[in-house]
Amino acid sequence: MLPREISEGDNKEAQIREYQAMAVQLRGLKLQHEVAIREETKEELRRSMEKDLEKPHNKASLEESDLLLRQFRVLHKEQSLKALLLSFMQEEAAAYYDHEERRLVYVEEQEKTNGLSLAGFQGMERFVYVHEFCHAIEDSHYGLTKRTKEAELDFDRSQALTSFVEGNAVLLGVDSILDGVPLNTATPFGAWGVESLMQDADMSEVSEQLKWCPSFITGALTRPYLDGAVFCNRLRRDAGWQALNGIYDGRMPQTTAEILYPERRYLKGFVPATFAPEPALLGRTYEKVTTNSLGVMGIALLLCGEKIVAADDYDFLKGWMGDRIFITKGGDGKQKRLWLSYWERPGFASSFRWRMEDYLKERFKEGSWSVQREGRLVAAVWSEEASEKKTCENQASRALKTPVTVESPSWLASWGNDLPWPVRFPSYEGHSAGMDLLGGWLMEADAGSSFYRFSLLRTWLLNVEENPDRHHFSTCFGLMRHVKDVRSDFTYWRIPVLASYLRCGHEKTERYEWSLLWGILADGTEERARILFVPVWRK
Repeated sequence: MLPREISEGDNKEAQIREYQAMAVQLRGLKLQHEVAIREETKEELRRSMEKDLEKPHNKASLEESDLLLRQFRVLHKEQSLKALLLSFMQEEAAAYYDHEERRLVYVEEQEKTNGLSLAGFQGMERFVYVHEFCHAIEDSHYGLTKRTKEAELDFDRSQALTSFVEGNAVLLGVDSILDGVPLNTATPFGAWGVESLMQDADMSEVSEQLKWCPSFITGALTRPYLDGAVFCNRLRRDAGWQALNGIYDGRMPQTTAEILYPERRYLKGFVPATFAPEPALLGRTYEKVTTNSLGVMGIALLLCGEKIVAADDYDFLKGWMGDRIFITKGGDGKQKRLWLSYWERPGFASSFRWRMEDYLKERFKEGSWSVQREGRLVAAVWSEEASEKKTCENQASRALKTPVTVESPSWLASWGNDLPWPVRFPSYEGHSAGMDLLGGWLMEADAGSSFYRFSLLRTWLLNVEENPDRHHFSTCFGLMRHVKDVRSDFTYWRIPVLASYLRCGHEKTERYEWSLLWGILADGTEERARILFVPVWRK
């Protein structure tokens, strides 16, 4: 490895500024405003977070989320969402970027405690600061504050935005750790690693460490980092970081379904279903109606109980087309809930219905509930009162007549998308078109306006990629390879047995190493060279 040198010493800010420069290089965008660097203790961090949550827009978002989670008994009566979030941040945050005050804050104490354990993993400190500077860079170009305020009152939309923003930052952080090797999250092996590690991440250790926090909340705070990284890398690997810039400039993901199933939803221009229940269905007399959406990520977290699982653990969730929960508060102060969801096929709707019935049966044993389905539409109604069983059944039955606006694929087209066709011709308007054989295992070809990719045997036999950020050619299980990556700033080539060469950085930061015949004949770096193991030059 040829690690980039980070200055040692007592000047913490100077060290962090070097991470800032690294983030700018990797992201390919300049930081357009100054970012102050501040240190906080754990107690100061908690006070800062508490002050932030008291801001009008954050307070409104917190109240909406608190109300939503109490409808499903994710939060118990004695629990406070605000207190849980503050405790989570105080225990786990090692650094954060405040996009309203444009400052990066680090918690020095956290390096010596549990949290992210910066000292416990080589490169983790670099990952954290580059990750946070990614937020600062994107904020300076795309205005994260405004986008956050627009999405924060809807749970699903907020989780989708968080997944996209955090996914970008995770990729940048991982690429910073890989500095000095001919690998990053866009190379075939790196991309496979991101997808495998993020999707199959074992969250049991996280759940155990944070067992004082409901698993739904822990999952809502952690899954966007994992699922968002997979989504962002799916597009970044095709067309480079420019593809992700285009998302900011164009169509942002509005649902977690787009994050979790990009080929099925985001790249198809997906628009979630909207529901228009008749006013009488929500109650003849009510003071307020609140609406929200759990989305795919929220439903997975809800159904998993005390565990934190990936949405892939529930196959029917790929058929989600939209959901909306209506919470009404009557003049008597009692709350009533109606949850409508629409699915791509009746089979998906049926699977969700049974899962939801099991959930309500466990959480509302002493109450009343009803879950009914008609075709692709599912209606769920529940109450705290045991005497309202008939009322819930009648309301759920009437709710199935709710008008739904959605562009849903036909039953045949939906099944066709899931069948293992030996030959496919995937086409995504405005992004790419291509062909794959045997699910891409035998051959895969994709081309867009600014990129192309062709591979045989899942890149092992042959892989050719070209986009504005990188060029990659490899064959024979990677034995012969040439890679040039502009963002990670390296050039690498290898001829089997004969020779290899790796250059990282440029000008004053340039580092390189080369070898002939595995180094037996000769090898060298920018500081020394050897022939037949005999030093012939040293800096």
